[in-house]
Amino acid sequence: MVIVKVLVDAVGTYNAGDIVTDAPAGLVEIAQKETRNAATGELLAVIVEDDNQTDDNTVNGAGGSKEEDNRGELDELKAVAKKLHISGYTKMNLEELQQAIANAGGSTDGQ
Repeated sequence: MVIVKVLVDAVGTYNAGDIVTDAPAGLVEIAQKETRNAATGELLAVIVEDDNQTDDNTVNGAGGSKEEDNRGELDELKAVAKKLHISGYTKMNLEELQQAIANAGGSTDGQ
C-alpha cells in the first residue's frame, strides 16, 4: 500500500494536507517523480509510506534513509514558511526553516 501526502491544492481531486491511503498510480507517479508546480516550484506531493519501497531499501541496504525522512519534513516546513510569507524559504535548510518559522511566530509542526 502506498500512502501519499498532497502538499498543494488541486492535485487531481485532492487538496493540500490530504493523506491518500492506497493512492492511485497517477498520484504515486507525481510523488515519485517529485513533480513541482510550474509557477511556484512547490512540490505537489510526497510519499509518506510505501510498503514495497521500504522492503527494497531494507534488502538493498540503501543509505540515506535519514535524508529521505528529512526531505518530507523539509517539504512540510517549506509549505508552512510559504504560508507565513518568509522570504528566501526555498533556499533554507531544515534548521534555518525551523528557526525562521519560530521567529515568525509559526509552529514547526505544520500547524
